[in-house]
Amino acid sequence: MRHTLRRQPGAGSCKVFLFLLFVSVFLCFFAVSCKGTEVYSFGWFDERGSRLAFSSSVAGSDVSSFSRQGEKRRYTLAKAVEVPEGYSVRLTFSALSGGTEFQVGYGDEKGKNTSVLCSIPEPGQFAFVLPFSGPNALRWVEVKILKMPQQISSGQDGSVQSSQNGSDAQALNSHETLSPPLSLQEIRFVSPMRGMRHENNTVELSPHFSFETKNGSGHYEIRGPFSDLPSGIMDSMQLEVVLEGGSGIAALFWGDQKLTYRHGGEKSAFSLPCSLFADTPDRIALDVKDDIRVISFCVVQSKATTELARIDPGLLVYHAPLDDKPYYLARWDLRPEVLLFLFKDYAIQDRYLKRLAFFVEKIGFAGRLAQDSEIADLHGWNAHDYRPEDLARFFDTAAAQKFPLSAEEIELRELLIKEGVILKNGTRIVPGKGAIVSITQESPAYLQYRFLAHELSHALFFTDGRYRDLVLSLYQKMTDDEKWFLIRYFRWMRYDVDSSYLMANEMQAYLVQQPLKDLEKYFSDTLGDRLAKEHPELADAIHGYMQQHLSALVAIARQLDSYLQASYGFETGRLYRVR
Repeated sequence: MRHTLRRQPGAGSCKVFLFLLFVSVFLCFFAVSCKGTEVYSFGWFDERGSRLAFSSSVAGSDVSSFSRQGEKRRYTLAKAVEVPEGYSVRLTFSALSGGTEFQVGYGDEKGKNTSVLCSIPEPGQFAFVLPFSGPNALRWVEVKILKMPQQISSGQDGSVQSSQNGSDAQALNSHETLSPPLSLQEIRFVSPMRGMRHENNTVELSPHFSFETKNGSGHYEIRGPFSDLPSGIMDSMQLEVVLEGGSGIAALFWGDQKLTYRHGGEKSAFSLPCSLFADTPDRIALDVKDDIRVISFCVVQSKATTELARIDPGLLVYHAPLDDKPYYLARWDLRPEVLLFLFKDYAIQDRYLKRLAFFVEKIGFAGRLAQDSEIADLHGWNAHDYRPEDLARFFDTAAAQKFPLSAEEIELRELLIKEGVILKNGTRIVPGKGAIVSITQESPAYLQYRFLAHELSHALFFTDGRYRDLVLSLYQKMTDDEKWFLIRYFRWMRYDVDSSYLMANEMQAYLVQQPLKDLEKYFSDTLGDRLAKEHPELADAIHGYMQQHLSALVAIARQLDSYLQASYGFETGRLYRVR
């Protein structure tokens, strides 16, 4: 009988097999451990809002929660991501208590990393906006707890425990028992923000921001507001300020330059395009009295980069020299339908608006398109204001008569059509909505403010129906004797005094362009003397008018002042909030 010899596995080969199996399992476990655990409990989003895949150095329910001092979590993207130039990394946390301090580190694949110290002053939701200026792609973010409040500790199950009794304990017990003292809610790439703001029940902070109390006033400061920002983004940056609480004056410091802002109470806001100024300071500061709450004080990128900026008109006076630009154009923030022109000088302003001024308002020229030679030696205005009806009539008449407008006037027409102040209706030009006002940089600052108050009052007359009705009513109630000086003065100024609409409009502008306390002196000394110098034969009559009827103008001015304060927080002489 033939037998086939079969080799049976021995003990040695069995051991080799088990060893290789163990090594394979270990290597797989090691690889998974090194990679980390992919996170789904909260999101990491790019600048478009797309969710990014990432892992954490810990697993389970602790992936986003922090309960004790010394804890550290690292979050690593599945692959490095290029952060858009100038953008930041925002980490949003929820805290059950104030007093927590932690360090946020972030870095790229090539070893470059940055760390920032953060602190949470009170319970609530806080977002820390951290600039990422590295040339390489971001790969990881790490959070390390440096200090956790003593009254907050964590039990073995991760639940919040209180070591205090009384109100603190009751406040803590109002939260769910399993809530961690600090939890990371989200990581997101965001456009640049330097400073502080409250948004959607979250306090947003950047490392540039600081706050302290000085002599009963709050001092807010943004250090290095424009550091590491590319030039392409700089042009679209703006300072945003939002205040609540009692009325008062806030002092804003743009580097060493001081501006004041009149807060009318309740809630008010203004924006300051950074391109207005010639310099970019290393600090911006805000001082407010203690009953004014600062809701927002930050430098951000404007969302409407293709639209005209909406500004307080008082900012025009601070605009850097226009140099090679003929004008700057913006919208009035409180009445956005009003366009604000700041021209480089009187000559440039005349090229755009002088013929229009004669067509609309000048005696002997009203309703007629004057040739350049007719008005070359005549004075236009130092500042201007126009309503849509007059603008449309001017350009429609020019089109009907095929009148040769200047290149600047054609540019103005197209701009006004684009912005909706006038409209094209077939071959006709018809009124749109709003108004325009203009001043020039050639005027000294004190006159720019005076002209602004005057021209802005006209814009209100054009766009605020209630204000216009009040003015017309007050003018119509005046006696002929009370109107005498106004008619004489405006006739000398070459206004069409037969138009009661125009007379009422000019009256209110002259009454509200200066503070109430200066009104009597301005009319009797400045305007009265000016007219008497040109017409000596009227000197006695002018003096008699001021003695008997100036009080009627003062009474009207008081009524206008009351309306401006109640409706806009303005006062006569200051129809803007920034100065």
